[in-house]
Amino acid sequence: MKPTTATDGRPRVLYIVSIHKFVLLYLMTGGGYLFYWSYLNWMSYKKASGVAITPVARGLFWPFCILSLFEKVQHELDRQGLSCRWHPEIRGLLIMLMVMTSVLTFTFFSRPLDTPYVLLANGVLILSSVCLFIGAQRAINLLSGDPTGRGNCSFSLANLAWMGAVSFGLVLVTYRAFVLDV
Repeated sequence: MKPTTATDGRPRVLYIVSIHKFVLLYLMTGGGYLFYWSYLNWMSYKKASGVAITPVARGLFWPFCILSLFEKVQHELDRQGLSCRWHPEIRGLLIMLMVMTSVLTFTFFSRPLDTPYVLLANGVLILSSVCLFIGAQRAINLLSGDPTGRGNCSFSLANLAWMGAVSFGLVLVTYRAFVLDV
């Protein structure tokens, strides 16, 4: 269960997580962590604002909702008078562009011989987009009163299990692509 308040006692507005935990979960799950991350952000927003939204749908379709989430973060930062230069519109559009590029790469390069290139391209996109999400998470943590994410910096057993399972699957896929198909 995640804390409902930030380290300064204020109700949290969005999902607080330390940068190192975010990066490890993001990378070790091949970007899959974003579904959960988005869901938790929208669930936190719904609780804090009382707005009637469906966090599950926004989590599942996070690429289509990322600009809206970033807009809400910036609006609240402005409302609270918190200064954070993170360029939410550009960041959101770049993230959406990377998701579209990943999907198109997978779609247009579907021959078995293309698999290593698709994996490599998606790896580069994942590494690039993690940088964009780091800035967003810093803004969210600042907004929620826990700039370092200290309120959610340790790994749960579920976090470790997901990272292990997905990482193992990614190793198997990579092994198959680079060793067995060569």
